[in-house]
Amino acid sequence: MKFNLIKWKLMLTTLPITLVILLIKFGIVYGLHYDGLVKFSEVGIVVTGGIFLIGFMLAGTIADYKESEKIPAEMACTIETIEDTIGLGHGLKGGYDLTMVRRQLNEVTESIINWFEHKSTEDEVFTKISSISDIALTMENAGVGQITSRVSNEQHNLRKLFTRATVIEKTSFLAPGYALLEVLTFVIICLLLVAKFENETTAIIIISFISQIFIYMIRLIRDEDDPFEYTKSGKAIEADIDLNPLMQYDQRAKSRFRKEEEVIRSFKLRITSSSFLNRKS
Repeated sequence: MKFNLIKWKLMLTTLPITLVILLIKFGIVYGLHYDGLVKFSEVGIVVTGGIFLIGFMLAGTIADYKESEKIPAEMACTIETIEDTIGLGHGLKGGYDLTMVRRQLNEVTESIINWFEHKSTEDEVFTKISSISDIALTMENAGVGQITSRVSNEQHNLRKLFTRATVIEKTSFLAPGYALLEVLTFVIICLLLVAKFENETTAIIIISFISQIFIYMIRLIRDEDDPFEYTKSGKAIEADIDLNPLMQYDQRAKSRFRKEEEVIRSFKLRITSSSFLNRKS
């Protein structure tokens, strides 16, 4: 079974912080010979308050995260529907270069993928989405106006999806809530460092467990709050949304272009060969 590093990355990168906290605790106990100020049982209410706040923040960010999960797939479906409509219009009347129009549409897909990968700006994507109107005009001039409205409708849906993605990418959920959660986590860790435990094993287990959970959850909530933090190669970072539906559609579209080009090239070659043979005879 393949090891999924992305799944465990957040957990593994939090472990060194937990280890440092444990070392500080041992330094206080064995270096400063300080047994503790309060019993761990007296810290419980503060820990409970922190867990409640984590639940509140997680519930707030998960709503946007679940919506974000749908965006790449819905974008891919919308663009592919436009492509199908372009093909349908060409099949009904012809009158325009199908490959050229499809390539023009593929530029829209590429600009959206580039935006997710931080290679293009928001304005560039909106400009490309607006260029779908030129495709609709090309189809209208070719005499397939009865289905051109489908292209415009899907253009509207695509613009709406991308606008929602930009809003999610720019906004952060309840910044004062993050501040309170971070302060509360700091206080809880400090209390754990000065708390009395029955024995060393109990101290190691409780401090490791609580520190790991609180620090991990803060990082997870922040990561969920920005689900579009991709690398420039399109790879997801920890809790990022999967771009595969959009990328797989892009690959399918490019595969169709290659097949069409091969057919056209083969057709031109047959015409050239036929002309040559006719002249020779």
